[in-house]
Amino acid sequence: MAQQLVQVANALELPDFIQTPNRYKFSKVEALGLVLARYRTAADQMELCIMYRRSQSAISELVTWVVTYLDEHWEHLLDWDVHGLVSHEKLREYGIAIHQQGAPMDTVIGWPDCTKFHVCCPRLYQRMAYNGHDRIHCLKFQAIVLPNGMVANLYGPMEGRRHDMLLWRESKVEEKLAQHAVIPDLENPRTSRPYQVYGDAAYGLGPHILSPFAGSGVCTQDELLWNSVMGKGRVSVENAFAIISNLWPFLRASWKMHIYQSPVGQFYRVGVLLANAVNCCYPNQIAQRFECKPPTLDEYFHH
Repeated sequence: MAQQLVQVANALELPDFIQTPNRYKFSKVEALGLVLARYRTAADQMELCIMYRRSQSAISELVTWVVTYLDEHWEHLLDWDVHGLVSHEKLREYGIAIHQQGAPMDTVIGWPDCTKFHVCCPRLYQRMAYNGHDRIHCLKFQAIVLPNGMVANLYGPMEGRRHDMLLWRESKVEEKLAQHAVIPDLENPRTSRPYQVYGDAAYGLGPHILSPFAGSGVCTQDELLWNSVMGKGRVSVENAFAIISNLWPFLRASWKMHIYQSPVGQFYRVGVLLANAVNCCYPNQIAQRFECKPPTLDEYFHH
């Protein structure tokens, strides 16, 4: 485990020595270890102080520094990385993997959905963060999950009151799919086929987005069969959100997520990035189900 911690710290390209604004100093391995320890518990930081013999202010400053650094340094990995995770060769693998698990076509490469990240009731502009459907204060993120268990695209945060389709439009994922997710026909470019993602009914239909047939009372048997088969794969995006939440209990501690005091949105984004890193080392249940191998750490973390 110690050797793997060093490997992850190197892959994340953390500086050899980190100095926070108040001049607390850490090696990169200690820094990563403390950040992971923070993410692994929803308890108060005093427990970490006792366990690791660092002051509460030092740990707090370090976590904020590392989270900000990782989010800014690796943000391209969560923005449809066509040179790595979603290269043309990889898209072909994802389509085949989903098709082999029962999907009637081999051009579906993943599943989009939104998640609500619970936060503490903010001091200002409370209605912006309030989600009337679930009656909670939250931030919303949209993710696209691949059959190897990796989150290929993460858009957000946005205010909790926003509709899922607004995140879809604002993320401009459809434009990225139109540009990069196409099966070329060299003989006749007009007949090139698009890859698609499969969302819930709210996403509608388009060249690069598929959804279930609506109206259970009027659907034909073939349409119901389509909904059943494709729905079994789409549940993977919910599994991915659950994996992130279970892996990092800190992200479930809504009472600690104060919007105007901490980089709350970055906490979740880095949680997704670190969950992807864990999946590179230990393939999760999504990758195992679809028998689709995630990349190595060196393959995933690249510029």
